[in-house]
Amino acid sequence: MRYAADPARNKLQISAVSVIMIVIGALAIIFFILTVANDEAIQLALNWTPSEEDPQAPSVLLIYLERFGIIVSALFVFLGAAFMAIGLRLRGGNIRIAYWARIAILWLAMGLVAYIALTVFNFVNSAAMDREAVDLAGMSAAVAPAAIVALIAFALWYWFNKNIDRLFSGDDSLLGRETRLAWNMLIPTLTIFVLVAARPLEQTFIRSLTDKRFAGSEVPQFVGLENYLNLLTFRIDTVACKKSVTDGPCDTRANGSIRWESIDRELLRAGYRTIVNIPVGGDQSAAVSGLDDDFIEAIITTVIFTVISVALELLIGLFMAVIVNSKFRGRGAMRAVMLVPWAIPTVISARLWELMLKDTSAGIFNKILLDLNAIEAPLAWLSDPSLQIPTAIIVDVWKTAPFMALLLLAGLQVIPGDLYEAASVDGANPIRRFFSITLPLLRPAIAIALIFRTLDALRVFDLFNVLFGRQQLSMATYNFETLVSNQQDGYASAISVIIFIFISVFAFIYVRLLNVES
Repeated sequence: MRYAADPARNKLQISAVSVIMIVIGALAIIFFILTVANDEAIQLALNWTPSEEDPQAPSVLLIYLERFGIIVSALFVFLGAAFMAIGLRLRGGNIRIAYWARIAILWLAMGLVAYIALTVFNFVNSAAMDREAVDLAGMSAAVAPAAIVALIAFALWYWFNKNIDRLFSGDDSLLGRETRLAWNMLIPTLTIFVLVAARPLEQTFIRSLTDKRFAGSEVPQFVGLENYLNLLTFRIDTVACKKSVTDGPCDTRANGSIRWESIDRELLRAGYRTIVNIPVGGDQSAAVSGLDDDFIEAIITTVIFTVISVALELLIGLFMAVIVNSKFRGRGAMRAVMLVPWAIPTVISARLWELMLKDTSAGIFNKILLDLNAIEAPLAWLSDPSLQIPTAIIVDVWKTAPFMALLLLAGLQVIPGDLYEAASVDGANPIRRFFSITLPLLRPAIAIALIFRTLDALRVFDLFNVLFGRQQLSMATYNFETLVSNQQDGYASAISVIIFIFISVFAFIYVRLLNVES
């Protein structure tokens, strides 16, 4: 290493840079505290006075969580503390700490430049929308502190580049350089993740703990886990079937299903409604009821749809992938043609199927079945509750099995052909080769395909919305109805969080069962 002739001057420079780093860290925390204290909504809540239009006091904590959240608060505190810690350790003159300080300063400067650009854009855009002149004084006041700190940060970064090898000592290992490179590559990804995923998810969870109305002016109130309890509370009771004659047979409906007695009147008053009756033998059934019967029924519908459709898509997609992977004339054209159903937007394909499944003889399916004498009258594919889920599964399998085949085909093409040749020499038949070679080596591709399709099926919206409307609800369509039609923002947010948990559980199960990590 090269050292300057004046050690006292070198130490003074390092101390000055160390103090600047500590001050920047402290300013970050102070800036966040002042921003929270001067926030307009928080000030209104602190200075709130009751009125006839707004008799309930707003919660300052709730407003703070909704506007700033835990993630943003923790991020400011962490970054401020990190800058102060680096500044304190920088006084030791270690070159590894100096490299980390240079990275932190560079990303701080770039972040401030992005903040300045976004602030200027907001001022210009607001002025253009209102057809007014840009508020130059307000814009300058908003960006001036950030611009000053950005200039200081760029000056510090230049100073580090010029003096880091001269003023700092110590060894910098290969692992340290690779770690810094990894963090440099990860910081943009983590920033985008916080902005577009973590922060919105946190806001959704916070709203789920309130009674917030969608596009409403009422002050939301904290309700805790009440929304979740109302959504997920269910019970199972035993009920008997209805009988017209004592000791006679159970009454049945026109479609042959048994008519069951209602649950207790007290339970009905408490808000419970029967979701499904499961026969348990004789004239008894287990009545599953819930406070929000529509949502629990939507969960059951979504799970049934997901399990059956994904299983069929896996089997059909695997069959298609194995066929297309073999060598025959026109294989390339066949690969392109089989992707046509998947390439059609879901809304369009659902509309096409809606026309083909009309409940009159004008529907092509009913026409074919009538001509074959398979049915006596047209079937109501889209309005009969017993046919709605099978219909949705058929449409989804037709559309998405090619996508599953494409993912599995990519896995099949990386399996070495030598393995099949060696197995053939050893006398293994095609079935034995499939179960001993293809399936084990295809497991990672199967896992990826299952994760993609299961996550997509659990949040199915457009297919159900187009085909059934409110007749048959999935979790996503019920969420939409709750938010838009009923304007229950807090309740819909709780549904969104539950859907997220469902998806996470399924993804975790696939990863663990199929050993994707290994």
